[in-house]
Amino acid sequence: MERPLFSWDPHIDEQEAKGLLSFARLQRLAPRECLWLAGDSPDLLVRVEQGLLRARVALDDGREYIKEFYWEGDEFLDFHHQLSGQPARYSVEALEPCRLLVFPLTSLRQHRLWPIWYQHLIAVQLRIKEEKELLLLTGTPEARYQHFLTHFPALDARLPDHQVAAYLGITPISLSRIRKRLRSR
Repeated sequence: MERPLFSWDPHIDEQEAKGLLSFARLQRLAPRECLWLAGDSPDLLVRVEQGLLRARVALDDGREYIKEFYWEGDEFLDFHHQLSGQPARYSVEALEPCRLLVFPLTSLRQHRLWPIWYQHLIAVQLRIKEEKELLLLTGTPEARYQHFLTHFPALDARLPDHQVAAYLGITPISLSRIRKRLRSR
């Protein structure tokens, strides 16, 4: 599924774009390093320049679920925190070495372009969430995995099986069985 970057070109000139980028700071994360933890109050917008991250929910009993993956070209923020003021309900952790542009939202909110950029972010996120929700509600585990392969083919090779399974809401054993069935067809 295409996750388009916001295009500044129709809205601002090169000088204003450079001014907007001046709000950003470069942040590097090593694998297993967290950008934020559940319980933090992340007031930032993140653009992934390089690497792969996961938004992870860990339960007290040791189970974990992966809400989302973010990779090169993705832009994200914690919408729940932004809309409710409540702390983050998930952690964001690097799975590979990452280079990120991190924009403080307090600065971005002052920029005249922010409402248009924010609307774009919401539209992309809503499309992703609607598609995933419908798939989780109506798709079999095999259909979920086939959707994952179709829409994120490069991610399958970059991720360990247990993380793909956690994203799909299935066990690693189920994923292994599904892969075996698909190979035998």
